[in-house]
Amino acid sequence: MDRRRLTDRIALALGAASACALGACAGSPSDPSKLSGSYVLTISDADMPATAFYDQRLGEPTDASDALTILTLPFQEPTTPWAQAQVSNSAYGPPQAVAVSPGGATAFIIESRGAAGADAATVADLPKGERLFAVDLTDPLAPRLADEVLVGDFPSAVAVHPDGDLVAVVTRAEREQINIVRYSGGSFIEPVLAWPLFGLDNDGALATSVSWHPSGRYLAVTLPARDEVMFYEFGRDNGSLSLMPWGGPVRVGRFPYSGRFTPDGRYFLTTDLAWDVTREDYLVVAPPGTISVIKLSETSSSFERPLSDVDHTVVSQPSVGVSPEGLAISPDGRYVVTANLRTSFLPDSDPRLTPGGSLTLLTLNRTSGRLDPVAEYEMAAMPEGIDFDARGDFLVVTQFRSFDPRARDGELAFWRLKRGSRPALEATDFFVGVGRGPHDVIVVP
Repeated sequence: MDRRRLTDRIALALGAASACALGACAGSPSDPSKLSGSYVLTISDADMPATAFYDQRLGEPTDASDALTILTLPFQEPTTPWAQAQVSNSAYGPPQAVAVSPGGATAFIIESRGAAGADAATVADLPKGERLFAVDLTDPLAPRLADEVLVGDFPSAVAVHPDGDLVAVVTRAEREQINIVRYSGGSFIEPVLAWPLFGLDNDGALATSVSWHPSGRYLAVTLPARDEVMFYEFGRDNGSLSLMPWGGPVRVGRFPYSGRFTPDGRYFLTTDLAWDVTREDYLVVAPPGTISVIKLSETSSSFERPLSDVDHTVVSQPSVGVSPEGLAISPDGRYVVTANLRTSFLPDSDPRLTPGGSLTLLTLNRTSGRLDPVAEYEMAAMPEGIDFDARGDFLVVTQFRSFDPRARDGELAFWRLKRGSRPALEATDFFVGVGRGPHDVIVVP
């Protein structure tokens, strides 16, 4: 493959970023200049190399810093405008560490681990994260830190209410794992409101991801140690906010790490990593994961009816690749893609290393909830975050680690979705370098 990459490389104090030359790609059937949306946003963790997921070692320190990178759309010739800002973030958690308000005016980023100090040698040496940042993107090419707030120890995922005025964060605290904070006029409005995981027999359970229902009425959290998902109904009454269980916990596949609602709000999908964390080598011996499709109850409210009337049901649970951390659902809700780590995080000297991860493409029947695998596609990189563009024609993938000797630091890769009776993903020959450690990405419509 003729690998087309960024040609105008600019070394920044924040890391390496570049603009993209598109002339050679023009007219290609997989031309990424046709990517739809307002801009691409990605966050990068400069402290953790891929191998730290396995051996916990940070490696040699570098001059790079955690970064937020914005690339405007459509991509232009000869270079596309871009911007980068220093924002602390960490790949230590599911690829749901950044969320964007409706309209794309504000990005919200969590810091699950703080920046490495001069003497930091292992992941344990990284300070605990506890901050949620708001970055003003009114002008995407001039990102500005608008505000920050403390949300609890080791936040792991963030989500924005469809109205844009509330931000939900789950943390690894023993209690009060669900945090919601108001955001208005470019500032967080304290206090941060916090709730434990109501409706469980152990309110010290670990929640790793949080998602708002498209209606804004419900929240979902994944509970990997319990192999469960819990749904909550959200209420507003004269300015006060409330949460209560919307049904009981739903049993899904083993170790549901992250999850998302479908665009129509009928289903909730989880990535089940199948990790057996009682084993020291659980990352290396993990079997293929699954995707659980939960059909949401037609009983719309727990405030007015008994919890026993709420019946969420798992209707499909196909197998995908190994360690499917990333999850994307197309805007029309018909296609689902997982980003599978395999063992691409192992050191080069380890014979168990797979020199790359994979993507699994599936089709979703929006009437029945049946999810059918189409194919698994290998890639010479370790994927993390993934997202569809505004029309669902392209998939953007963060390559946290690349096995291509021509790559420099981390990159974004672009895949084209071919629809029809024989859907498929088609790799393009276009890559964007965004600095060390990209682990989450959003294409803002």
